[in-house]
Formats: sequence, C-alpha cells, structure tokens
Amino acid sequence: MNRTYIAIDLKSFYASVECVERGMNPLKTNLLVADPDRSEKTICLAVSPSLKSFGVPGRPRLFEAKQKIDQANNERRMKLPSKKFFAKSYLADVLNDCGDYEIDYVIAKPRMALYIEYSSRIYGIYLKYIAPEDIHVYSIDEVFIDATPYLKLYGMTAHELTVKMIHDVFDATGITATAGIGPNLFIAKVAMDVVAKKLPPDRKGVRIAELDEIEFRKKLWPHQPITDIWRIGAGTAKRLAKYGIHTLGDIARCSIGKQNDFLNENLLYKEFGINAELLIDHAWGYEPCTIKQIKAYKPKNHSLTNGQVLPRAYEYEEGAIIVREMAELLSLDLVQKKLLVKQICLYIGYDIENAEKINFMPRNEIREMNLCKDGYGRLMPSPVQRRMNFKSFTQNIDDICDSFERMYRAITNPKFSIRRLFLVASEITTEEEHSKNEGWWTPSLFDSDSEEKHRQSKKLENDKAKKIQAAVLSMKSKYGKNTLVRGLSLQESAMTMTRNKQIGGHQA
Repeated sequence: MNRTYIAIDLKSFYASVECVERGMNPLKTNLLVADPDRSEKTICLAVSPSLKSFGVPGRPRLFEAKQKIDQANNERRMKLPSKKFFAKSYLADVLNDCGDYEIDYVIAKPRMALYIEYSSRIYGIYLKYIAPEDIHVYSIDEVFIDATPYLKLYGMTAHELTVKMIHDVFDATGITATAGIGPNLFIAKVAMDVVAKKLPPDRKGVRIAELDEIEFRKKLWPHQPITDIWRIGAGTAKRLAKYGIHTLGDIARCSIGKQNDFLNENLLYKEFGINAELLIDHAWGYEPCTIKQIKAYKPKNHSLTNGQVLPRAYEYEEGAIIVREMAELLSLDLVQKKLLVKQICLYIGYDIENAEKINFMPRNEIREMNLCKDGYGRLMPSPVQRRMNFKSFTQNIDDICDSFERMYRAITNPKFSIRRLFLVASEITTEEEHSKNEGWWTPSLFDSDSEEKHRQSKKLENDKAKKIQAAVLSMKSKYGKNTLVRGLSLQESAMTMTRNKQIGGHQA
C-alpha cells in the first residue's frame, strides 16, 4: 500500500516563541536566542528569519552573529552619502524602507521550560487531526506524521491537510512552519529541509514541498552541497569526495557501476560498511522504515548518560569535584528509574587553552604525551576514557562516586585543564530482573562463612543507601532539586545547583 508522510518543522522555533512573547512578528523581527552571560563564544540556539536574510547562519556562535551583522551594517553605511546612520531598528520592514537605519537586533536569553510548553501546545493541535500512534516526535520543533489513513477520512489531499494543521498552529500560537510531503519518511524530510525552504511562503509564512520518488531524483540528485541531505554530515561528505562523489546522483550512479568499474557498489560497502546500504537506498529515494516500526523499536542494550561542557576551563582538582557531582546524579537517576549498573565509563575532553601550554613544554616531555590535532591543526591532549566493571550490579551512591573519581584520577593528566565530561552507566538491568536472578544464588561448598557474612553485610549496606537515596529523591521532587545538596556542591567550582536550574543545559 502506498503511504503518505508529512514532515513539519516549526520555523526558527525558539526565536519565534521569543518574538510571540514580546508581541512581535517572528518573520519580521531581528532576534537571536543566546545567553551572553556565557561569553561571546556561546552558540545561538535560534536566529529569526529576518536576521538570516542579512547573512547570519542558523546556529552561529554569538561573536560570529555579531560579526555578520557588523559586516552587513558596514555595507549599508558605505551606500549612504553621509556615511552615517540616522537611527537603528530591529524591524525588517523599517530596515527595508529606510536605508539610513542601522541593523539592530534583540538578544533573548533561552527559556527552555517556555519552549517545552509551546511545543506541548502545538503537539496538542496535531492531535486534533492525527492519532498519537501516527505521529513521531523527532525533536522539540519537528514531527513526522503518517497521513495515509486521514486523507480519505477528511476528504483532503496531503497538501490541504498540512496547510490546515499549520494554519491552525499559526492561529493558536503565532508560529508558522515548513513542511515536506513524500511517500516515505526520508523523502518527506528532504522535501522539507531542502526544497520547501526555497519556496515562497503563503500569507501565514507556510512553505510546503511535495515530492514523489521521480521528482525526488530530478530535484535532489544534482543538489549541492550534499551535507544538506539528512544523515549526511561533513565526515561522510569528505569520505565520498575522495572518490569524486559529490551528490546523491553520484551515489546512485556509483551503486549501479559494473564490477570492473572504479565506482561501483562494492566501493561504497568497502568504505562505509553496512551504512552503505542506507546511503544507496536514500540516493534512490527508498526508505522502508515506518512510524509504526519506530514506535515498536526496543533497543537490546540500555544505558544512562550524564554529560556536560563546562562553562570554562577547569583545573584538575576542580574537575574531580564535577565528576563526583555527576556520579551522584547518575546514581540518583538509577534509583529513580529502578535500575542497577554493572559497568561504568568515563570520558574526559581537554580545553583548547592547553594548546598554548604545550607550545612551552620541553620537546622530550611532549613526545611522551598522547596528543592530537584540532580542526585548526593545533596540538591538543587527546581525550581519554576508561571503563570499569563492578563485581555485581549496584546503585550504591558511594561505590559509584568513588569508582568514577578513581578512574578520573587514573586517566586525567593533572597538568592540563578539562572542558568536557561524560559519565555512562553502560551495562544496566532492572531491579525486578536482578531480584529474580539473585533469588537463584546458592552458596558454594567452597564459600567461607566470612564471604557469606560479607555478602549479607553488603546487601544491608546497599539497602540502607537505597532508602537514603529514595528519601533524597522524594524531597527533591516535592520541594525542588536544590532543596537538598551535598556540601561538595556548595564549593565555588561546583555546577550541580546551577544545572538544577537548567533544562538541556540552558536556562529553564
């Protein structure tokens, strides 16, 4: 049965929400969402469409956005006889009408809780038309919809249904969207990402592109850069380019090459392994996966991760504080989700300031270090990581925190400052499953009484620790995350209390 899928992406979502909250038109207001308190290097989470028209990219760093705006202002100034601006404005209509106005803009601090609230409201609007089992929420501002059974129900084409839903969202929230329609999830996605965004908008700012497999090949096979295509990043593009492959059409042509041709299917499989199958399918516009299969998917292995990029370079001992804080949060997460862990992993990434330190180190000392080059060719300490297995499954906060700190001190070079940390509980099981397996334990004839006593003592210790952790979680849930914290988190370099006020690493 032929199916029809719709992909919907809310237009510059975070920026649009901030404009709506200020009573401004999201399409005609120069606004970017960023936290200037984090320094000029902070990434802008969103840039309004009118600001993008002046050359500001979608996810720049704050200083890059300011540079682009300064450049645009210099170009405007040079066209003026007096070489001076009369005034400034952040409204696109005013700037278009008045060439002697300086481009101004609004910097809005991120408010993640507000964005989640808007996203939930918009999802509720989709539910007026589509059942939840036919909607896959891809991100906070993007969804996939299997519209196949609803076209006959509503007596509409896919385009008409899409327009109706997005107009409903616009009328309720003031936020518009871009959409793609296709016979599978991949074509719907690239129709939205690549084709729709170049189309003229309707009166409510809506852009919709519809492609079938033939139209997909006509429009997307020659498209460049290939990184505009979903799931093809800079690394994949670079590996393709070394064989002279720069477009989806080149991939499709390569996939049908004969055995004695230089470019053939085997070349792609040799370079990309099993992932070549995905590249080839997408080059031809094939995608067998359905929303039903996505919702039915259950991963074989489960893990919990706690990671963060620090606001500045942290010295060795400061990093140890952060590791213990994050390990505590990870163990509390295990208790809350009724899980136990057998294996943990720690990843440490060093700060860029270490490149300057290395320049002043003795050559013989540098030769003994594990170094790598960053994107600019500067020598940097290579990231380090280590795994560790517990003797048995646990969620004991002291065991987990002590183990992570030991790993940190074993693998981290105290001469260098750190910037990125990731803690992973990579081999986990549920309390229910563990209690079933534990129930089968029987003492061996070779076990001593002391070993059995130690096992029982450890069990009592873990049970006591679990009750304490459960009490801590209960208080945090009722009175707030910062109601109860360890003394460690009151130190100047600690981050837990700050992170507790954030969502997704940004101000709630």
